[in-house]
This record gives sequence, C-alpha cells and structure tokens, in this order.
Amino acid sequence: MSRHKYSLAAHPEARQRALWLIRDYPNIKARVEDMDGFSSGSSDGGPRSTVPHSTTQDLAVRRAELSWQLDVVDKAIEAVPAEYRKGIWDAILLHARYPETATLRTWKRWRQRFVYWVAYYAGYI
Repeated sequence: MSRHKYSLAAHPEARQRALWLIRDYPNIKARVEDMDGFSSGSSDGGPRSTVPHSTTQDLAVRRAELSWQLDVVDKAIEAVPAEYRKGIWDAILLHARYPETATLRTWKRWRQRFVYWVAYYAGYI
C-alpha cells in the first residue's frame, strides 16, 4: 500500500466510484441538458392530482443531484494544471495514451491526484 497523500490504495471502492463518475460525466451532462426542455405534462386544471408525488419536484431533485455530480468533477479538474487536463481526461474517458509533453510519472501523478480529488469532493473518502 502506498502512503502518499493522494493515494487511494486503502480505498479501492472509492477509486472505482470516482473513475466511474468521471467516465459517466458526458452522459450526466447530456441528461441535464435533456431536462432543460422537459415539461411536467399537461394539467387538467384541477387543484389535486391522483398521483401522490410531484413530477416537477422529482425532476428538480434529480437535476440537483446530477448537477452536483458535474460540479464535483469540474471542481477536481480545475485543481489539475491546464497543460495536463486534456491528456488526463482523454486517458480516463477514451483510454488514450498520454501525450509526450511530460514524463509518464508526471502524468500518473496528476491522474492520481485528479481521481483522489473527485473521490474526496464526492464524499467517497
């Protein structure tokens, strides 16, 4: 086990959850954008509904949860220096190779920190 500050070796489940949150980022963003034009349906004009819950309320809660997940990843990627963001993002999402602008050790260090910050901000650790 690693004893480094940004190591998630002691929390493998947190590491996996953070990676899947990062990998799901484009899908979450698309879902939030789809919710923008959503209507709760037509009303019959009556003050009460036969449905025991509010569709608008459920939509607002879901949108807030998804927006929070986007904010977690955005906040973590902002902590990474700008010259490493695209390389790390492509490596995680697309399994692409790191550019040769820095050593492999540097890329892995910033990727580890990025994943750690996502896990930390999301409350996984």
